[in-house]
Amino acid sequence: MIKAVIADDDKETVQLFSELLESHGIKVIGKGFNGQDAVFLFQKLKPDVTYLDVTMPVFNGVYALEKIRELDLDAVVIMMADNITMNNEMAMNRLKPSAVIHEPVDVNEIIKKTNELCAPTTDSEQHMKKTMVTLALKNTLLQLGIQELDKVVDLLHKDYNCTLEDCYEYPQYLKHVLQDLFGNAYQDYILSSLTENMKDIMAQQSIKDFLQELSP
Repeated sequence: MIKAVIADDDKETVQLFSELLESHGIKVIGKGFNGQDAVFLFQKLKPDVTYLDVTMPVFNGVYALEKIRELDLDAVVIMMADNITMNNEMAMNRLKPSAVIHEPVDVNEIIKKTNELCAPTTDSEQHMKKTMVTLALKNTLLQLGIQELDKVVDLLHKDYNCTLEDCYEYPQYLKHVLQDLFGNAYQDYILSSLTENMKDIMAQQSIKDFLQELSP
């Protein structure tokens, strides 16, 4: 679920906008009423997206955007703008907000843009899956003992010049090594244990394909 921080000097707007986001599956974890609040909440809560009203008094949205950019150049920051002054527009052009939504806001535009900006990249998704599969493999083999884990790692390196982390892309290498080492226990114990350790991610098609490749 996408986590958001909102900052707007109008408390009613903050409340209504929070309800709108929540109704579309975006969890509001922080609410501020000026730019200083927004920076504090960003630093404390580390949201996936921060919504800033440009024209808040004293510490405005541009101030918050600048401070957030100093903390994280890649932070997703969406500016909510109405009657932008030339100075604010020039400052925003320099600071490069992730998006600028002009008021009156279009709900569908906000939700669509938020989902686009907060969606993980293909590379990060692959990295996450690879990490989770590697952890499941390690847990399964450690249930047999550290020596068994070391044997698998050594054989993978010796026979295929790959690591345990590479097995997500090359399940056939892992299958051959495990079958050679454990024989009948491969299907009777290891596959069932590995499937159990991966139950939280079993719904993903790529994980199903990975396990299918390991089947005898």
